[in-house]
Amino acid sequence: MNTETKQCQACKTEFSIEPEDFAFFERLKVPAPTFCPSCRLQRRLTWRNERSLFRRVCAKCNKSLISVFSSDKPFPVYCSDCYHGDSWDPLSYGREVDFSRPFLTQFRELQIMVPRQYALVFNNVNSEYVNGAGYNKNCYLTFVSDNDEDCAYLYNSHLSRNSVDLMHSRECEWSVELTNYQKVSRSAFCSDCKDSYNLFLSRDCSGCHDCVASVGLRNKSYCIFNKQYSKEEYEQRIKELKLDSHAGFEKLQWEFLGFCLTFPVKYYHGISNVRTTGDDISFSKNSSDCFSSRELEDCKFLIHGNKARDCEDVWVAVEKSELCYDSIGCFQGYHLVSTHLGWLDAHSSYIDACEGSSNLFGCVGLRQKEYCILNKQYSKESFETLRAKIIEHMNAMPYRDQQGKEYRYGDFFPAELSPYSYNQTVAQEVFPLTKESAVHQGFSWRDPEARQYTITLASSNIPDRITDVPESVTGEVIECAHAGKCEEQCSTAFKVIPLEMQLYRTLSLPLPRLCSNCRHYQRTKHRNPLKLWKRECVCAGGMSKNGVYKNSAVHFHEEGVCPNSFETSYSPERAEIVYCEQCYQAEVV
Repeated sequence: MNTETKQCQACKTEFSIEPEDFAFFERLKVPAPTFCPSCRLQRRLTWRNERSLFRRVCAKCNKSLISVFSSDKPFPVYCSDCYHGDSWDPLSYGREVDFSRPFLTQFRELQIMVPRQYALVFNNVNSEYVNGAGYNKNCYLTFVSDNDEDCAYLYNSHLSRNSVDLMHSRECEWSVELTNYQKVSRSAFCSDCKDSYNLFLSRDCSGCHDCVASVGLRNKSYCIFNKQYSKEEYEQRIKELKLDSHAGFEKLQWEFLGFCLTFPVKYYHGISNVRTTGDDISFSKNSSDCFSSRELEDCKFLIHGNKARDCEDVWVAVEKSELCYDSIGCFQGYHLVSTHLGWLDAHSSYIDACEGSSNLFGCVGLRQKEYCILNKQYSKESFETLRAKIIEHMNAMPYRDQQGKEYRYGDFFPAELSPYSYNQTVAQEVFPLTKESAVHQGFSWRDPEARQYTITLASSNIPDRITDVPESVTGEVIECAHAGKCEEQCSTAFKVIPLEMQLYRTLSLPLPRLCSNCRHYQRTKHRNPLKLWKRECVCAGGMSKNGVYKNSAVHFHEEGVCPNSFETSYSPERAEIVYCEQCYQAEVV
């Protein structure tokens, strides 16, 4: 089959469907999409609340909860013990299919009746304020992370200790404000580094220690702005920089941002890929437009994947998930179509928060079941006959949302059926909208609740140096420097918790002036967008095409312009010097 061009139902832009896509759709027996990849991703993400928390009580035992569901949601919310207990039966909510109405309308009616687990958590200890988290101990406001201990304000962090404000990090300890890090300790305000310690405000360093404001170093120590010092000279220079001062840090940060732009970056983050495009991806093959993933095979438009194959249009597909399409949250899933939170499920479509089940269609909250439709049990033969009839019905009588967009079999759930408001979800981070724009596009919006606190310390009144900050600051309600005048879900105020205070003192760093939400959004700016552009390597032989960077080695193309082109998440208008892998490796190795 040839490449086919279609117009997106939502944004009206044209997009292409390739022959290999049609082959994938045929394997799953789903029609080609009528929404472009970007709109499909945005719709899925409206179902992904990772960081918005609310106070609730368990509807069964009255236990106090910190939940991802606000109190205005129509369905009951249970604590983990009640949800996984045997005092209720999800099949008791089962109902017949009504072929006089759209199927997804009936799914919605079931969805608002079946109880939900208060958050996606398991086996955490003394870690109440978490979500998407497992096996954590003594953690606070930690999300999509596991096996962390004595940490706070983490996102997608694993096996870390005694750290705060980490994003996409692994095996870090005694560190602050790290993005894209692995095996790093006693470091702060760095990105894309690994196997290092005692780094400050550095980028793309490996095997280094005691470096400040440095870029692209390998196995170096006692460097500042990539200049080599003796140990004694380095320590004296550190004192002069006054890194324990907020004013000193701000000055150095602005200098460092400009310094970074004088060095080349590799066109993507990752290693050991074969015929693969995307960013932050490693050990994968035959995959395209994939991000934040490892060990993929034959995947497309997959984000946050690990050991997955033959998956397309999925946010989170892990632990050998296979043949999953237009879904979110697949854990060891097999042959899943348009599902939300399918754990150990197989051969199912339109399921929401089901576990260990197979052959389900339009079900919510089922566990260890098979051959069910709208939570009603059927025989194998009856299920297969009814399933085929429903698919035909979904195509003949599609669900229409308030904007008039149609959803047939194979399309993920409409955003208006999501249990979350747009600004509570990852959609707001990836596709940020104002309230007016979101409502105009048919998305729901939740205004912030009135804050029940009184600010006791303006951020401008925090002492400049950490040595001048009294221990009593942990009892203050501190005004966020953004004061709610930003688009970063600002909480307007924050507290410095004892763990945080101890860490800032240990590392001799100034206290933050922003709330944890604003700090999170600032870190996301260190990561490239989930989008690719076709570009050429900007190496022109002896230097970069813009004349800013002079090469330190002879490249494979010698004095000529590099002939390599690629797809990259660095857009053409950005200021970074983007090199192909061969030219980049010649400079940093």
